[in-house]
Amino acid sequence: MAPPLVLSVVTADRCDAVRRFLRAVLAVELPCLADATAQGVPPAEASEFLLRLEYAGEVAAGRWQPQARLGYQRLLERSASSEPAVAVTRCAPVTRQLETMALSERPREKALSSGIEALSDIELIALVLRTGRPQEGVLEAAGRLLRERDGLAGLARCSAGDLAARSGIGPARAAQLAAAFEIGRRIAKATLRERPVVRTAEAVAALLAPLSASLGHEELWCLALDAQSRVIGEPRVVSKGDVDGTDAGPRAFFRMALSAGATACIAVHNHPGGDPTPSAQDRAVTQRLAEAGRTLDVPLVDHVVLAAGGRWASLRSLDPGCFR
Repeated sequence: MAPPLVLSVVTADRCDAVRRFLRAVLAVELPCLADATAQGVPPAEASEFLLRLEYAGEVAAGRWQPQARLGYQRLLERSASSEPAVAVTRCAPVTRQLETMALSERPREKALSSGIEALSDIELIALVLRTGRPQEGVLEAAGRLLRERDGLAGLARCSAGDLAARSGIGPARAAQLAAAFEIGRRIAKATLRERPVVRTAEAVAALLAPLSASLGHEELWCLALDAQSRVIGEPRVVSKGDVDGTDAGPRAFFRMALSAGATACIAVHNHPGGDPTPSAQDRAVTQRLAEAGRTLDVPLVDHVVLAAGGRWASLRSLDPGCFR
């Protein structure tokens, strides 16, 4: 007999929460926190249930396992028909010690046999941490960190000192984790040195999303371009601000563009809140930069706003009047 689905065994007072969560994520092939919370599931609740699904192997590499998905769909159908859909019993804690796992399922062995891309976020963090504590296994610690810091992007924003002081993982493992994220950022910057061609807002977003994902504040960048629309050097930080905005003066922006020998430029800034929709202030800044670019004969090609999850918005597309 197959073991029961992990979310079918909950306390009686949480049956409605499980149903709400399942209705939110069963419709998508790749269940994620954003999909669940967009449907009204509380973030802490969604994070816990997603973690349970990953530990049970019912979601692997971010993707539903077909049998598990089908099983939950049937549970919801029975629930809609007034049949008991969720067992009433005591919920077991979410624990999964490496010693209890098959060798092929452990993060290191799984990475070697199936490739590092096959690991979930939890498994990747566990691989960096290497060990847990007597009262908390390494997979549990990894899952807790991701829940507390709102996923990989939130965890990447933490300094080594902050992790050591507040995460409960100790200074050595905190430094290891911070180093892993810094390596990722440096690789992203190294890619920019290859002078890629950017002729679309989509190309800009693909290039700079890795740099903006770990920022908890707004930054404005000047992307200097040559006559063939190739990036000159790395993106230059014009200004930094808090989540309320960033000072975007044309003088500082075009000083950087001109010093790079740019024949055109693109403005890029991030919205840490997660919504790339340009604000009225963003439109005003774009107009000022476009006017200055015309005066200096270094046209502003676009102003791209980046947000979490690879989302972006192009002022050139949404409000071309800003560039006239």
